[in-house]
Amino acid sequence: MREDPFRHLAEAYEAWYETPLGAFAIAEEERALKNLLPPGESLLEVGAGTGYWLKRLPYPKRVGLEPSSAMLQVGRARVPEVEWIPGRGEALPFPEKGFDVVLLFTVLEFVEDVERVLAEARRVLKDGGSLVVGILEALSPWAALYRRLGERGVLPWQGARFLSREDLEALLGPPLQAEEVLFLAPEAQPPFPEADQAGRRAGNRGALYLGRWR
Repeated sequence: MREDPFRHLAEAYEAWYETPLGAFAIAEEERALKNLLPPGESLLEVGAGTGYWLKRLPYPKRVGLEPSSAMLQVGRARVPEVEWIPGRGEALPFPEKGFDVVLLFTVLEFVEDVERVLAEARRVLKDGGSLVVGILEALSPWAALYRRLGERGVLPWQGARFLSREDLEALLGPPLQAEEVLFLAPEAQPPFPEADQAGRRAGNRGALYLGRWR
C-alpha cells in the first residue's frame, strides 16, 4: 500500500476554497455536481476526505469512506452528522446493493486499482442506482500543473495518475449525463467568469469532468 499522501495536509485541505480563485472553482464544481446527483435516500462517498461534499449533499443517509486516517479524523470532527468508515475503495466494507448513489469525486487519481474501485462502487449500488464520478481531466491545464508539482515531489500530486474523459468512458461506457467545468487556466486572474469564458473559447478542457452512470 502506498504511503498516505494526505497525512500532513488534512487540517488545511479546504483552505484553498477560501481564496478568490478557489471560491470560484468550488462554486462551479458544486453547481455541476448538484446538476448530476439524482434523488435518493442513501449516498456513499468513496474517498470522502474531510467531508466537504458530505456536509452539503441532501441525502438522509450519508456515509463517508476514507483511507487516510488524518483526513478521517478531520472529517469526523467537521461533519459528525454522517457515518464515517475507514477503508479503501478497492475493498468496500459494505454488502451488495446498499446505496442509491455512490460518489467518487477526484478520487481515482489516488487509488491503486481504478478498475477494482469502479467495480466495487457498482457492487454496492442498488438496482437502478447511480454512480457519479468526477475526475481531474488529464488533458486540462490544471492536470498539467499537478503533474509538474508531482514531478517536484509535492504532495498529494506525487504519484497521482490522471484520467481523461475518454479513459473513463472506456471503463464505464457513455454516461447518462455529464458536466465539465473550469476552463480557465490555473494562473487566471479576476474577473474569473470572463477568464473561464476565455479558456472555453481557447479550446481548453475543463479541469473537472463529471459523469453519472447506472
